[in-house]
Amino acid sequence: MALEAETVITHSADDIIAAYTSKEFHEHLAGKVGSQLKSFDSSARPDGGYTIVSEQAINAEKLPDIAQKVLKGTVTVTVTDTWSGPDADGSRRSDTEVKIHGAPVKAVASQTLHARGAAETKATVRGDVDVKIPLIGGKIKKAAEPYMKKFVELQSKEVAKFIEQNKA
Repeated sequence: MALEAETVITHSADDIIAAYTSKEFHEHLAGKVGSQLKSFDSSARPDGGYTIVSEQAINAEKLPDIAQKVLKGTVTVTVTDTWSGPDADGSRRSDTEVKIHGAPVKAVASQTLHARGAAETKATVRGDVDVKIPLIGGKIKKAAEPYMKKFVELQSKEVAKFIEQNKA
């Protein structure tokens, strides 16, 4: 497993899911990472879960140096999050798939929001990157892993800020 990260978010799992399913949060997060949110769709499912699909455009210059050797200009990334409905204690699980258009690169991850009441949620993320580029694929994967971990940490920090700024 290339990525394993745990963070504590000082809000309920319900508040976090409400943010994750909002276009405004995704626009906020895109601004923090230097990308542009091109499209966003959040669909509730009968089981209480959600499917969220976002498409972002990011300049290849913001990617690891080794990735810039094969990706030029603006790169389009599609992220699909499939969130479960809440467990008895309010915890939720997500499966995430990240596709980079025009490149044989894909990332998959799972995230669990372990509900700890109204004031705290432990987020656990595990994921991996698959790069099918001969000779340099392993180097790109190795370079992408720290970026993934930084993104997970940034997302946790920013969702907490977003919730605070948007509470009534």
